[in-house]
Amino acid sequence: MASDEERTRNQCEQLGNAWEILNDATTELASRIATVPPDIYVSLRGAKDLIDLCKLHPKLVDLTPAAIDSHEGYCVACCGSDIVARIKCELRSVEDLLVLKAVNELGSKDAMKLQEKIMKAWQWTKPLTVTTP
Repeated sequence: MASDEERTRNQCEQLGNAWEILNDATTELASRIATVPPDIYVSLRGAKDLIDLCKLHPKLVDLTPAAIDSHEGYCVACCGSDIVARIKCELRSVEDLLVLKAVNELGSKDAMKLQEKIMKAWQWTKPLTVTTP
């Protein structure tokens, strides 16, 4: 049975895949409109930094809320010491901002196409299942 630390690292790995898709969606949207809200880039950078921290930190249980919140992002101070929750919050913020901007700039048809691509980002992430002995 996997330890909590192994599960957290696996989730961070999966969120890294979601990050890649959202980053690509941001690049695609930026190529089609004049400006992309800076909050999208802030959340993407913050999520990427936290994904890297999750992969490289020697002992995740030692991460404090202050250590996680020291990384720039939209969701600072909302998730305590739960690095997975913070990464998900940042990525969901990116998703919301991308879709809203696409609706406003490109129309609902193109926004729906973008949202379908974004939905694939979350297919990479599996819900955490708790098993009882």
